[in-house]
Amino acid sequence: MIKYSTLENVSNEVLFETNLKTMSERLKREVNLDMFCKMLREQDYDPTISVGAFDTDTGECVSLVLNSILKDKEKTAYDIVTCTIPEYRRRGIARTIFEKVKVLLRERGIEIYTTETKRDNVIAQSMYQSLGFEITNEVVTTLKTLTGSRKVEQVEVVMKL
Repeated sequence: MIKYSTLENVSNEVLFETNLKTMSERLKREVNLDMFCKMLREQDYDPTISVGAFDTDTGECVSLVLNSILKDKEKTAYDIVTCTIPEYRRRGIARTIFEKVKVLLRERGIEIYTTETKRDNVIAQSMYQSLGFEITNEVVTTLKTLTGSRKVEQVEVVMKL
């Protein structure tokens, strides 16, 4: 059984470990907890509008969406990280999380919800589109790694709430 909750009482270590379980082997070698925490600070992570899914048998966080409210765009929220560990995928968990997130964002007066996903990640793009997001732009972002940084081709997806 899965329990959903906002993330005010969940440590950055738990969030990082959940995210780490979803990464490619290459990416696992390129990140660490300190980098993850710095990214959350830089992105103004807000646990009160972020939701996780927890396996009630194990207590493990199995899926999450970490959000912020953009300072430079009025009434806009940003999805910093979305992930579901592989053995819990295709169960509607992410869909349920997003439905809960949309309620939280609307309660805060947010009108636009945005993020990016890799241009070649058609599975993620399909999920976002099924939730009501629209692909709006192609963008190139910089991924900071332990060994420097690299450019990543992505698409921006946006939803009006």
